[in-house]
Amino acid sequence: MFGVQKKKSPNHIQRADENLFFRGRGIVRFRPLLFLSLSFGLGIFFACLFGLIALVGASVFLLAAAGVLAYRIWKKKFAVGFLLFAALLCLFYALGCLSFSVRIGAFERSPEISGECSVAGTVEEIGESKEYTLLTLGDIWLIDGAGNSFRPNAKLQLYIYGEVPAAEIGSAAMFDAEVQTYDAWAYGRVNANAVIGNTRYRASAAADKVVFSEGEGVGVFTAVRRAMRGVLFANMDEATASVAYGMLTGDSGYMDEDALQNFRYGGIAHIFAVSGLHIGIIYGLLSALCKKCRIRNIVRVPLVFAALCFYAGVCGFSPSSVRALVMCTVAMLAEAGGLQYDRVGSVSCASLTVLVINPVYLFSVGFQLSVAAAAGIVIVGGHLTRLLRKIRFLPQKVCSAVGVAFSAQLATFPILIDCFGYVSGISFFLNLVFVPVIGAVYSVLFCAVALSVLLQFAAPVFLFIPGYLLRLSVMPIVMLEFKVLLICGFSFGSCAVLWYLFLFFLSDKVNLKPAPKISFAAVLCALLIAAMMFQNFNIGMESVMTLHAYYGSNIGLIRSSDGDYLIVYGEADGRHIEQVFLKEGITELRGAIFLTAPREANTGIPVILQYAELQTVYVPADSQLIDSFRTVEIRYESGVFVFGDAYAQFFSDELLYLNIRGAGIVCDGGADEVPALPECDLLIANTENDAVRKACSPRAEVYFEKTAEKMSVYRAGDLQIGWKNDIISVKDAG
Repeated sequence: MFGVQKKKSPNHIQRADENLFFRGRGIVRFRPLLFLSLSFGLGIFFACLFGLIALVGASVFLLAAAGVLAYRIWKKKFAVGFLLFAALLCLFYALGCLSFSVRIGAFERSPEISGECSVAGTVEEIGESKEYTLLTLGDIWLIDGAGNSFRPNAKLQLYIYGEVPAAEIGSAAMFDAEVQTYDAWAYGRVNANAVIGNTRYRASAAADKVVFSEGEGVGVFTAVRRAMRGVLFANMDEATASVAYGMLTGDSGYMDEDALQNFRYGGIAHIFAVSGLHIGIIYGLLSALCKKCRIRNIVRVPLVFAALCFYAGVCGFSPSSVRALVMCTVAMLAEAGGLQYDRVGSVSCASLTVLVINPVYLFSVGFQLSVAAAAGIVIVGGHLTRLLRKIRFLPQKVCSAVGVAFSAQLATFPILIDCFGYVSGISFFLNLVFVPVIGAVYSVLFCAVALSVLLQFAAPVFLFIPGYLLRLSVMPIVMLEFKVLLICGFSFGSCAVLWYLFLFFLSDKVNLKPAPKISFAAVLCALLIAAMMFQNFNIGMESVMTLHAYYGSNIGLIRSSDGDYLIVYGEADGRHIEQVFLKEGITELRGAIFLTAPREANTGIPVILQYAELQTVYVPADSQLIDSFRTVEIRYESGVFVFGDAYAQFFSDELLYLNIRGAGIVCDGGADEVPALPECDLLIANTENDAVRKACSPRAEVYFEKTAEKMSVYRAGDLQIGWKNDIISVKDAG
């Protein structure tokens, strides 16, 4: 910690609680790392919105700096340091813009490919679910139908349906399948996972169509992961081994989907994202060992850093593991150098490091949750803990645990709601009780697995007790049902900014007297409530339809006066359907229409029933769909029928005409043969179809999939179509 000492400027004396991470006692303390991290992040954000034109935004920094500089000169204050820092902010903003543009450009340089191709590649990752096995292939070769060969510097995701033969990481895979291309921007947002993983292509194939052969050797990180997986699955039952492997590596692909979903519903799935909990435990174990062995700081710091860095590599250098690694490193250096540790500066440094490695992490849900949780604990958690300690009967450890858990919940709340459609109503209590238990089990498990990998002959002995403890600790989570306790049915969107400003003003990081502080917080609270009502309630609309899509799972929801109605335009994907229903608060459907072939409708109805009650399915009179459902009425319609607030009529299995409030709408699920259609105000279809367009002559068109110039869910994200006074409006539903 610094002592009191004079600086070069005679007007300033450095206090004992100041260091290079934070200075001053203004309304908000000056933190250089925080401002640099924010400027870099803003550069990435504006580059995403406006491309390289966002570089013009650096002039905003310059104008603001000029204004403050003029004020400081007027006050006759020294300004060289301020000028240098302003220039540094501009530089970081520009670097953020450029790094994002370069990363997106590198991803899009791999050619767009669509259609039937012959593919060969090396298996780099393996994931499993009930429906399919997901392989990520690198070093790929593609040969299209015209005989053109490609060797793009990108990866391919292969969905294999059926019983898959034993495929190991490092083995070669060969198959023929229809290949699709991932875009950098899809469904209204950056396709962060694809860009970060450089996964440009996707394909699906039956298990008997994929040929595996022995490949070349694998890297050291992959070899360690393979060894860990081998000893775990050889010495534990499959369910326990999959949980242990997920906790140790962050790879939950081997877990049973229902069990993993229960962890999500309980709000504790973060134990499978290697983060501060995991890295912190390992850091504590290694530090204690080094102190026990009396290893000096000059050796201890690089030794512990190397071990943590290696473990982060085994976990794939995920953003949460890198953030935790940087924070632990900053803490080590501060302790070794005798500096006061600043947690805000540490989180800022960690965030900046991750974004420098890959700027697209800014749009990754994992990164957002990791940083939000850490920032919430730092900014709100300490203040909340101190307030709780004023309650005499509460133990210190309970106050600290409640402060940490509750602040993390508050900080991640908007992100969870917007990205997954729900927040667990019991997660606060589970994190208080379960996470300390699983943290203790993890520390034992980590040591046992490390010894088992080194001494595999003794693995059964090493893993017996950790396996038993892990099985016992996760048993209540797997057995109980948490879905009924979910908080859902609304979204934040841009209102999340007001939420975080509100939390920030209530924290001790804003140095204001109670009266103005409470006043500002009250104003922010009122603005947040008003904005959330506008965001989530269809004020002034007579009828509303929302459109949602995700790679073929295309649906439309009609919010009618007598309930909710569903139109399915393609394959009903369970994960996508669940997320939409939770986000929209759908628990019961009065009716549904499947604009698909009868076979796809027959498989889609059970998917819908998993997530909502369904009363009636409407089909054309000549449909081949067999009425074999006990709880769902199948109604065969030959003419005009009532569908919520709409009058509807089938023209084929894939073509439907709706009249809502006097407006005509043609819904196309992919019709091959197009009969005569009435003229309409709006055409809603999966993709462009000239025959349908000519038959109905629409005034406006909306598509689910990618189109050249027309409005689409693929480009804009979820869309809301509203009717008021015979006027149709279409806007972003987010």
